[in-house]
Amino acid sequence: MARYYCSGFDVANAFGHGLGELFRQELKSNGSVVFIPGGVERVEKAKNKTVPVFLEHLKNVGIEFEKSILMTPELTKEQAREAVKHADMLMLLGGNPFQLKDFCAELDLIKELREYKGLMVGLSAGAMFMSKYIIVTPCSEEYPDFQVEEGLNLDGISIYPHNNTEEEEYPEKLVSGDEIYVRNDLLKVAAEYGEFYLIQDHMRESGETDVSLIKVTNGHAEYYTENQGKIWKATGNGVEKLV
Repeated sequence: MARYYCSGFDVANAFGHGLGELFRQELKSNGSVVFIPGGVERVEKAKNKTVPVFLEHLKNVGIEFEKSILMTPELTKEQAREAVKHADMLMLLGGNPFQLKDFCAELDLIKELREYKGLMVGLSAGAMFMSKYIIVTPCSEEYPDFQVEEGLNLDGISIYPHNNTEEEEYPEKLVSGDEIYVRNDLLKVAAEYGEFYLIQDHMRESGETDVSLIKVTNGHAEYYTENQGKIWKATGNGVEKLV
């Protein structure tokens, strides 16, 4: 049983750099892969873009499934639960982590996800939902306030994605796309809810992507990085660079 907490991937070669080999070692069979979009509003994007892209990336590293299933509101609760129960690989996609949580609750998948024993990969919102806490600090128009909710708590850890900087020390303010992360806000959350990890998917001007993720196997956490990927840990006292 392995779970991957990811921010993002190399858009040109998502499962290259050895990641696909790890997946192949952990897959017991290639019967089905199940994709869960980051909320109802993300279903169409997942259907038309995200899922085909990921299937192609998997194929590029020698992984092809007999069946690919996308969770949609049209599925019955029983159909959704059975799909997850029998999946060889689960991918929880990006979007809004709170909407993802609500979507899974509506399909009655929370218990099934917590009991799932196969290969699970969480991307951005998906990794946040897998966490002990879904953590959002005021960073954009979409997320103007602190919002912390319980996640699936699969491994007792929490992650915050898209901490994209080339700096070794975590800056006081980090601008990543249309979001701004404030270090003191991160410390405030850590002081109240416990330490959590900051991971990245930073594309440099050269086109290379600095990727970092956390892999947990049967309770044992490992750090995985590509290129100059970095992982920090936020505590009540500061932000510590781990990798």
